[in-house]
Amino acid sequence: MKSILKISLDDIQYNWKLINTASNGKAAAVVKANAYGMGMIEVARALLECGCKYFYVANIFEGLKLRKKFNSSKVSIAIFEGYLEGNQKIYAENNLIPVLNNLEQLKRFNNFSTEVTKQKAIINIDTGMNRLGLSKKERDFLINNKDLLNNVKIDYIMSHLSNANENESKINLLQLNKLKNFSINFPDTRVSFANSHGIKLGSNFCFDQTRPGIGLYGIDNFGKNFYFNSKKLKLPIKLYAPIIQIKKVNAGEKVSYGGIDILKRNSILATVGLGYADGWLRILKKNSIFLIGNEKCEIVGNITMDSFVLDITDIKKNKLKEGDHICLLDNYNIEHILKNNNIISYELLTLMGDRLNRHY
Repeated sequence: MKSILKISLDDIQYNWKLINTASNGKAAAVVKANAYGMGMIEVARALLECGCKYFYVANIFEGLKLRKKFNSSKVSIAIFEGYLEGNQKIYAENNLIPVLNNLEQLKRFNNFSTEVTKQKAIINIDTGMNRLGLSKKERDFLINNKDLLNNVKIDYIMSHLSNANENESKINLLQLNKLKNFSINFPDTRVSFANSHGIKLGSNFCFDQTRPGIGLYGIDNFGKNFYFNSKKLKLPIKLYAPIIQIKKVNAGEKVSYGGIDILKRNSILATVGLGYADGWLRILKKNSIFLIGNEKCEIVGNITMDSFVLDITDIKKNKLKEGDHICLLDNYNIEHILKNNNIISYELLTLMGDRLNRHY
């Protein structure tokens, strides 16, 4: 019996539309990591329906999967990992847009492309994150050697904010100024900068394109709802897991591996068919308090690979039985589950595995 991840594509569309309005009508969508666990093809199709035509993925394998489903030249697919050796023909033959992260990648791209049939690429500059992108030295070299771009059709100059979730961080303005100082040397080229949090920093950060990712799912790093233009975005998912056994266990008995919990009373325990192989990590036990109706129940014992045990002794109004599905994750409890657990919403969503039955 499978656990069920219910996903509202209508809610994702609603979120993107609000984000797009806040982005001055210039929002793309980041659908890497299987659209943050929601299903890349399904999410991309829903976003296409409401006007999004520019998508970002992590690597060429994700890009090929997306291009196979959406072969129109009107759908742009950009790839963050860069223009790696051996992938030149794949990019060209599948109309994929590489993000060029250093001078070597830029030279490789310029040599493969031709002046007659220039291919699109994105120039990524490192404005302070020290992860991907042209360094200050490389940027200065490019400004003085623009012939390296003879065979390149620059779709965007981009950079990535490192502290966008901190509204008052001075680093945001430092990065913004570095991007402006570089892009001014290419006045006819579009600029892409803001992620979901960056859009909330204001129109100065939005430029010609924004790249929302987690915002498509209505929440920030810690599970709190995003607001754009005073409107609350929606968490489009609910996670349901099946009860695969119910038993009565006496006080003093230990539960699950290691017996980390000893029952203080005679209890009714439900074994739930969801575990860390499905993305429900052991670390989530600490804050996992669930409401069934208005009655609370907690995990006892360790979360294991395929299951965990829930104390349902106090559930009186809603009599549970084997085969019932209970809601473990929704907008009510996601923030609480993440709180003080040293895990962020990105991890929780992207770790949801293939064993979950996704219902749209």
